[in-house]
Amino acid sequence: MLAVILSPLYFFGTWLIAFMFWRLLKAISEKLNRGVVKLAVGLVFGLASALLPIGFFLPEGKVKYLLQHWGSAWMGFLMFSMAPAFLYLIYCLIWKICKRRNGVTEGMKRSRVVAIAAATVGAAFTLIAGFVGIVNATKIETTRYFVTAEKKSSKLDDLKIVMAADMHMGVNIGVPEMRKMLASINACEPDIVVFCGDIFDNNYEALDDPEELKSILKSIKSKYGVFACYGNHDIKEPVLAGFTFDPDGVKESDPRMDALLEEAGVKLLMDEAVLIDDSFYVYGRPDYAKPGRGIAQRKSAKELMAELGSDYPVIVLDHEPREQKELAEAGVDIDLCGHTHDGQIFPATIIVNLVYDNAYGLKKYGNMSNIVTSGVGLFGPYMRVGTIAEICEIEVSFK
Repeated sequence: MLAVILSPLYFFGTWLIAFMFWRLLKAISEKLNRGVVKLAVGLVFGLASALLPIGFFLPEGKVKYLLQHWGSAWMGFLMFSMAPAFLYLIYCLIWKICKRRNGVTEGMKRSRVVAIAAATVGAAFTLIAGFVGIVNATKIETTRYFVTAEKKSSKLDDLKIVMAADMHMGVNIGVPEMRKMLASINACEPDIVVFCGDIFDNNYEALDDPEELKSILKSIKSKYGVFACYGNHDIKEPVLAGFTFDPDGVKESDPRMDALLEEAGVKLLMDEAVLIDDSFYVYGRPDYAKPGRGIAQRKSAKELMAELGSDYPVIVLDHEPREQKELAEAGVDIDLCGHTHDGQIFPATIIVNLVYDNAYGLKKYGNMSNIVTSGVGLFGPYMRVGTIAEICEIEVSFK
């Protein structure tokens, strides 16, 4: 469980910024009642760090999801504050070592000024980065791509696809954010709309208004309809700060998730294809790690193409960008993915680029075009820094 492994770092980070804040107050005024102030600082930062774990263990309800929402925001601020706080901790340790060796000298008296400056700069950096991240979190942009596909037997010359992924409807993403997505999609006047996984954020109970969300999805306008595949978070599992806890048993979606999509007019493809207008296939793959309901192992790239043949262009919806080379070699024309969020918060953008061959954007694999979107929704913290929330408008030319 990655969340458990990272928990010591989470609580150490909370202590670290509480320490820096306490040193700032101490440096500003020596007349403070240090015992009372230290206790107050400890309680405030301790409560902030407790929001996520308390929310995780509470029974289902609004209080649980409210604590998880604000707890995830706290985690984002914590991420930005750790770098300046850690640098200040190193300074304090060096200062203490020098003080023990040499005693207090004239130069050492500057520590009060350094404490105030370091804490002020650190706090300003954290607040600015955090609030920019919150504002940018669901400010949806439209990214445009132009790709070509072998025409084969298609009677179409072109096709406009709008792709969205990683909505993560639940604790952080609800009706307001999905209305923004709806407006962006319909503004593109798409021929077809596809959702490439992580439509839900594990827990159906966390949806703020299932009926209104259903109405929003039903309001998407496209010539050929809306199609979807599931991702690793479209599974009923406990989730903490975006990290899932794998319980024993079958990894599958909540039946209410499937029903919501069906009633909203979204066609969920579970290792199956649909032929559109006798012109092209859309194939929805189960998730790479958690294939879900009734599927022990998903079909390989060769198996799915052997089933479809090579008469029509094939567009694959595949949540995790892991098997592009295999799909290209099998004869797929376009592969659409999500999952990575493009890292969501810098410097995680660097990490995902080390993990995935194509972590974001358009990349060609032979004759196949692979597009990975940064997604509409959020994983963990309610923030985006150095990345964008987006839908992708893809102009396909059949040649």
